[in-house]
Amino acid sequence: MEGLDRIDRQILALLVADGRMSHAAIAKEVGLSGPAIHDRVRKLEQRGIIKGYSAVIDPEAVGKFHAAFTLVTTADGVEFAHDEEVVRQICAEPDVLEFHRVAGQDCYLIKIRTGTNKELENLLRRIRLIPGVARSRTTVVLSTELEKPSIEIPVEDRHLEAVADV
Repeated sequence: MEGLDRIDRQILALLVADGRMSHAAIAKEVGLSGPAIHDRVRKLEQRGIIKGYSAVIDPEAVGKFHAAFTLVTTADGVEFAHDEEVVRQICAEPDVLEFHRVAGQDCYLIKIRTGTNKELENLLRRIRLIPGVARSRTTVVLSTELEKPSIEIPVEDRHLEAVADV
């Protein structure tokens, strides 16, 4: 994690664990003053390392019981350089949670959450009707054992420790 010192990594780890943690509480954990933490968090935000803050919602608690992953292949002639409209229409669907361009046989991998199988079916129909989409293949999730809302922040950088020991 280039450009992040031990304190920055500690701050990030604390905020990943609890995005509502106060600057005073973070300061107590890392041994700095509240204003120093405020300044560091502001700089992490300005650098784009902290992209935002949000509540993590349990999808099933709000009726989104069905998860699926869909691979989408574009039609011949629709290349990454000319796929803006396809991407825009897929990303505009409220039940599409993630959109990734992928290498391999397919072009995109999308993560979907719907309330019913019928909603999933209708969403897949809309995606297949987008001009430039050739086909899609969907895998329905039976259960989820792990789903992280963010990446983990290593508090210690083992690479830096190894260099310091030399």
